[in-house]
Amino acid sequence: MTAEYPYNGRLSRWDEVAPGLAIVGVQALEQPFPFAPGQYATLGLMGPEKLIQRPMSISSSADDLSEYEFFIRLVERGGLTPLLWQRTVGDPINIKGPKGKFLLQEDGRTCLFVASGTGLAPFISMIETLRARGETRDVVLLHGVSYDYDLAWRGELTELADGGGFPLRYVGTISRPQACPDWTGCTGRVEAIFADQLDEHGLTAENTTIYLCGNPDMVSAVEEIATARAFATEQVRKELYWPKGRNH
Repeated sequence: MTAEYPYNGRLSRWDEVAPGLAIVGVQALEQPFPFAPGQYATLGLMGPEKLIQRPMSISSSADDLSEYEFFIRLVERGGLTPLLWQRTVGDPINIKGPKGKFLLQEDGRTCLFVASGTGLAPFISMIETLRARGETRDVVLLHGVSYDYDLAWRGELTELADGGGFPLRYVGTISRPQACPDWTGCTGRVEAIFADQLDEHGLTAENTTIYLCGNPDMVSAVEEIATARAFATEQVRKELYWPKGRNH
């Protein structure tokens, strides 16, 4: 059985990063909702019997509501993403929001962003919002993926880090370097390089707040290291993707 749904948005952009990995734009057809960088929206499409909805972190600037941007991976046996991959630009989609408390803290500390896979999305929103407002925060961004071509925004982030206009230090790491012969950067999962990166950048419990987004196993592993390094609970902010029992 298929059913009609009064969709309130449309797919406005589809940028393929790699097979099964895309930066997706969604325009609200009704009054756009404001959000804070780090929050997520809920996207929905009609399945055979009901509306399938999943939370997705917004990656665009909070100051530009002309389009909401998302960084999404296809999950073959997921609920929403196989439906999404059947759509094209211009097709209807449901969007509602915002929700979430994964927000930048006004604590004057260095922000250490640690992301795995599509967990990069809220950090892009945070950086782009700060830049749009002419604000700066000292940011160290670690992004772990399987292959070098999964490092979305790598060119832009490298350029921003090298340009000197925004205090960003960017480190990408890949866990399957044997499949990426041209890769010369860090290797291993992001949690595996985490402790060394703390030391390399002089990041301590005295000067840093850690923000974690991505695979729950990564979040747990980094939390463990942070605790051993005397980071207090409130200095480790986290957003878990793929809660157990829920596939995208």
